[in-house]
Amino acid sequence: MVASGCRGSGPNRATAPARPVVVPIRSPAVGALYVPGRFSVVIPTRNEGRMLAMTTDSVLDATKWPDVEVVVVDDGSTDDSIVGYRRSPDPRLRILRAAGLGVAKARNLGAQYARGEYVVFLDAHCVVSPNWLDRFALALAEPDVALVSPCFTRLEAPEPRGCGVFFGDAGLEQHWYQPCDSTMAYDVPLNIGACQALRRDVFDGLGRYDMGFSSWGFEDVELCLRAWLFGWRVQADPIATVGHQFREQRGYEVDDADIVYNFVRMLALHVDEPEFSAILTARGPNPNIPVALERIAADGTLEQRQRYDRMRVRTARWFFHHINTTPSASAAEPAEPV
Repeated sequence: MVASGCRGSGPNRATAPARPVVVPIRSPAVGALYVPGRFSVVIPTRNEGRMLAMTTDSVLDATKWPDVEVVVVDDGSTDDSIVGYRRSPDPRLRILRAAGLGVAKARNLGAQYARGEYVVFLDAHCVVSPNWLDRFALALAEPDVALVSPCFTRLEAPEPRGCGVFFGDAGLEQHWYQPCDSTMAYDVPLNIGACQALRRDVFDGLGRYDMGFSSWGFEDVELCLRAWLFGWRVQADPIATVGHQFREQRGYEVDDADIVYNFVRMLALHVDEPEFSAILTARGPNPNIPVALERIAADGTLEQRQRYDRMRVRTARWFFHHINTTPSASAAEPAEPV
C-alpha cells in the first residue's frame, strides 16, 4: 500500500509563483453566502448499503469540529441505503437526489448546495478520526494551499498507512507515500478523492471537478494536478486519519472504456508532446485508447484545454520534474482501488 520511505521535506518550492490563479465561475452556487468556519462534508453515494450510515454517523457523531453539515448526494441508488435518511431528524444532514451523474458531477452538485466555508469530499465507506477537520482547517489556513487530504488506512486495520500518492512509473500508475514523521501537513503531488478538503472559494476558483469526466476515475488526481499547475499547493496531513474500505468491486457498474477515457482526458487537458504519447505508450496496448482519442477530439476536451492553458502558470513537465518525486520506486506498491 505504501512506498518504502517518507516523502521527506516535500517538493521543491523554489519556482512557485507568488499568486495562484483562479478560474472565473459564471454560475454562482445555490445560496449567496457561506457560513464562516463551517465544514460541509459532501458524500456522493450509490448502493453503499450499511456503509453509508456508518460514514455519516462517523462524521456527525465523532467529529470534534463544532460546525459541520453533511450533504449526501444519492446518485441513483437502487438498494435501501438511503431509505432511513428520508425523514432524518438531524438538521445537519441533507439529501440530494440525482441519477447516474458520476463522481465528478455528483461532488459538484453537493458543493453547489453546501453552505460551509470549507468543503470536504468524502467517500461513502469511511470512518473519520475526531480531529480530522481541525487538521484540515490548520492546513488550509496557508493561503497558497488549495487542497489537503488525511492519512488513509483500511477500515479493518490501522496499518499500513498511506499519506499522499504519486505517479510511480512511465505509465502514471499511482503509488502511496508512507507518512512522514511530522506534526504538520506537507506537500505531496496528489491525493485520492476518497477524502479531499478545500476552502470553498478555492474550489470554485479552480473550476471545481472537471465536468467532462465520465462516471468514475481520475477526476480526483486531475484536480490535484490542476491545482499545482495553477500555482497552488496540495498537501497531506499525517495526523488526520480516515479509515477507508478499499475494494475490488463497487456497488454499480463502471465501464473500463470510461476509466480509460478519463485517464486520456486528464492527459489531454494538461500534458504536452512528447510526454503525452510516451505515457500512452507506456500504458501498453489498449483498444479503448483510440476510442478515447476520437471522443476527445470531438467532445470539447480540447476547448477546455485552451481555457486551462490561459490560467496555467506551470507546465506538466515542471510538475513531473519538481513535484512528482519518487522515494523508492522499486519498493513502492500501486495504490489500492478506491
